[in-house]
Amino acid sequence: MVTGGFPAPGPQDREARDWSRIRPPAGGPSVRPQSPMLTAHKPGIVPLRPLQFGDILDGAVKAVRFNPKAMVGLSALVLAIFLIPSAALGVGSTHLMASFLSRFGPEAQAFLGAPSSLIQAISTGLATALLSGVLIQVVGQAVLGRKPDIGMTWRATRGRLLPLLALVLLTGAFSLVASALLLGPGVLLLVNDTIGTGVILLLLGLVCAVVLALYVSTKVALAPPAIVLEGHGVIAGLRRSFALTKGAAVFWRILGISMAAGILAAIVGALLGVPFSIIGVAIAAVAGQDSEGGQMVVTFVSHLSALLSG
Repeated sequence: MVTGGFPAPGPQDREARDWSRIRPPAGGPSVRPQSPMLTAHKPGIVPLRPLQFGDILDGAVKAVRFNPKAMVGLSALVLAIFLIPSAALGVGSTHLMASFLSRFGPEAQAFLGAPSSLIQAISTGLATALLSGVLIQVVGQAVLGRKPDIGMTWRATRGRLLPLLALVLLTGAFSLVASALLLGPGVLLLVNDTIGTGVILLLLGLVCAVVLALYVSTKVALAPPAIVLEGHGVIAGLRRSFALTKGAAVFWRILGISMAAGILAAIVGALLGVPFSIIGVAIAAVAGQDSEGGQMVVTFVSHLSALLSG
């Protein structure tokens, strides 16, 4: 029965269709509904469904291949902005450190490269943190199948750089205070020659510091995406990250993926930096590892390696 060109109301409007009773035409192909996992919409680098670990790694590689100008270009630009001044400061600090250590004898020259290494570590950490936030915009657009260039990405993220920097400083300050509270008592006991108790307390503090670092880094892992993609401030971004990582299953999943991805990235970065490390060690060996000139060469090469592998 048909009314006004539409089927009359009946059981077919209220009951789900039983696919098992549908028979294909004789000699025709079998027709079955496809699983949602197989028909997930994929406008960009990953399908829009819950992702497995393999999907995430595959998406990370595709993000670079999908928009290499923005991904690689921004990486080189941001790292260069931080590491070129860092190299200059490292060379200058090496010269000042050499003048200062000259009054303490040859043994003190082993600490000649400490200031430059510290400067490079801080610069690399800041560059990586800010770069991660900026690249989130590129990856977010790649998920939707869009290819923003460097200019578009800069215009979309420049207002988020200060909150990202504040997030880095806040988490860094928390890490320093927590490390001082957990490791300080053991160090003080060792300084005061209470060796046994000091070692035990230092080891316990070290274990607690590692556990706390893993917990906090996982809980705040989604704060940069919240700040960049959702436009939150620092505190709101942290709250959003804590909410998104709530629950034991989600927490352990994010921790495992973050650790695995970090290990893979570290291995690849180390492999890319090996040739420069060999060159730096060879030149420094000729010039003298503990000499001012040798340490300057090491500083320059290490920064170049960090730039190209980063």
